[in-house]
Amino acid sequence: MSSSLHEESGSGGETLRLKLPNRFDALEAARLSVLRFLAPHQPSPRALYAVELVLEEALTNVIKYAFRDGDSHEIDLTVRIEADGIVLRFEDDGVAFDPLQAPEPRAPSTIEEAVPGGLGIALLRRHCSSADYRRLGGRNVLTVRVSSA
Repeated sequence: MSSSLHEESGSGGETLRLKLPNRFDALEAARLSVLRFLAPHQPSPRALYAVELVLEEALTNVIKYAFRDGDSHEIDLTVRIEADGIVLRFEDDGVAFDPLQAPEPRAPSTIEEAVPGGLGIALLRRHCSSADYRRLGGRNVLTVRVSSA
């Protein structure tokens, strides 16, 4: 995994750019890189929780479902600090999928119906202040904003 830190002129913020392989072992390295990048900015515990949750859910979904060919692919992750929040942008060349259009999961009516998993997209929606999906040039682009408060 490679990373670089760029100061963006005029925006008052900083940007972290990561290129991740589409493998689960990249999740922890990405999480640690993002936490190191955010540390000097001292986001609230709530914001850190939301960033970690969004990061894990979005990357897990991409790794699990975006690539059907079994080949190696790169996932581009950009984390930007802004005055009112933290913006995470995920880009991949996998199959088109808009997580914002996925239906809300149905709550089980009994404990027997309850099964683990399937709540990631709902959690992502609940813990971000805004989200946007676009399909650009054969790439999925998911941009999520987490409030810094």
